[in-house]
Amino acid sequence: MTTDGTMTTTKLLFALLRSEICDSQEPIAAQAISEETLEKLYKLSGAHDLAHIVCASLHKHGLLGQDPISQKFRGAQMTAILRHERLKYALQEVSAVFEKEKIAYMPLKGSVLRDYYPAAWMRTSCDIDVLIHREDLDRAVDALVQQRGYKASDRVEYHDISLFSPSGVHLELHFTIQENMENIDRLLSKVWDYAWPQTPEGACYLQSKEYFLFHHLAHMSYHFIRGGCGIKPFMDLYIMNRAMDYDREKVKKFCKECGIDTFYSHVSELTDVWFSGKAHTLLTARIEHYILTGGVYGTLENQVLVAQSKQGSKAKYFLQRIFMPYESLKNYYPILNKHPYLTPILQVCRWFRILFRGDAKRSITELSYNNNVSRSQAEEMRGFLEEIGL
Repeated sequence: MTTDGTMTTTKLLFALLRSEICDSQEPIAAQAISEETLEKLYKLSGAHDLAHIVCASLHKHGLLGQDPISQKFRGAQMTAILRHERLKYALQEVSAVFEKEKIAYMPLKGSVLRDYYPAAWMRTSCDIDVLIHREDLDRAVDALVQQRGYKASDRVEYHDISLFSPSGVHLELHFTIQENMENIDRLLSKVWDYAWPQTPEGACYLQSKEYFLFHHLAHMSYHFIRGGCGIKPFMDLYIMNRAMDYDREKVKKFCKECGIDTFYSHVSELTDVWFSGKAHTLLTARIEHYILTGGVYGTLENQVLVAQSKQGSKAKYFLQRIFMPYESLKNYYPILNKHPYLTPILQVCRWFRILFRGDAKRSITELSYNNNVSRSQAEEMRGFLEEIGL
C-alpha cells in the first residue's frame, strides 16, 4: 500500500464512504488519522460535496474530536441536513402548485435519487430540478410567482429557467433535458415517451428506471467532457445498482444507441473499484485521477484541455470560443431558429454579455489555459477520451 499522502487520504475517503453507504465492515484504525490527514480529508471530501457523509462515518467510528477540523465536519453535516429539509419543502410547494394547475411535471436527478440512499439527507443537491412541457412554461412560472412568491430569472437558458423561492431555494425549471450533444440528445429528446404518471389522476410523472439510469449516465458524459463530474455520480450509480430493480440490457441498449456504451462500461468499473473493493486497472486509475482533480463540476483547466483535444489545435479552439458555432449560439438565442440571418448581430450581443455580466475574467483565463496547453497534453487527452468512449 502506497504511503503517498494524497493516496492515503483518497483510500481513507472511500473507506469511510463505503462504511456509511455500503455498510462495509472494513476496520478503520484511529491511529491512521492524524490531524494533518483529517484536514486533507476535509478538503478532499468538501471539494466533492461529501464532507457530510464522511462526518457521519467518522462519528460512527469515534474519530471526531473537538478540534477545529472535526467541528467543520459537523458543520458540513448539519448544513446538509438543513439543505435537504429546505429542498424537500420547496419541492412539496412546487408539486402542490403544479397539481393544482394540472401542469404535468417530472422531478429529476437528486429529487428522485435521495429516496434510494440510506438517509435522504446524504444525497445533497444545490437546487431542485423539475421538468415540464415547453408549452406549459409561462403558465408554470406565473403560478409559482403568484401563488408562492417565487422570483423568476429574466433570462431563459438553453434548457431551463431559474426561479428562487422566498427562502432562497433555487429551482431549475426545465423544459428539456437535452444537453446540446447530438449523440445523447436523440434519446434525451424523448423523455416523455419513457415516463408515466405516478398516480392515475396526478400530474407528477416519473421516468422508467432504465431511462432514469440512462439519463444519469448521459448527464455524466456531458459533465465528463466539460472538466469532470465529481465522485457523487459514481456513488449514485452504485446506489441505483444496489437499490433499483431494473433491466440492465435495456440500459445497455439505450447507451449503445447514443454511443456511450463504452463510457458506461468504464464508469461502472470505477464504481466497482470505489464502492465494491475491486482492484484498479491502469484505465480506472487514470479516470480516478481525472475525477479527483476536478471536484464536483470539474476544473476549467480540464475543460480547456478536453475541448482543445477535440478541436485539434489551439487556433481552432480559440476561433470556436470567439465565434460560437451557429448550432450552439441558437441555444442561447432561440430566435435564430426562425431568423438565422441575425447570427452576426447576436454573436456581438454574446460578446457584450460576456463583458458586462461578469464572464470576462473567466474567458480570459480560459484562453490563457488554451495557449498554455502543449501538443503532447492534447494528444494524451484525445487518446484518453477515445479509450473511455467519448
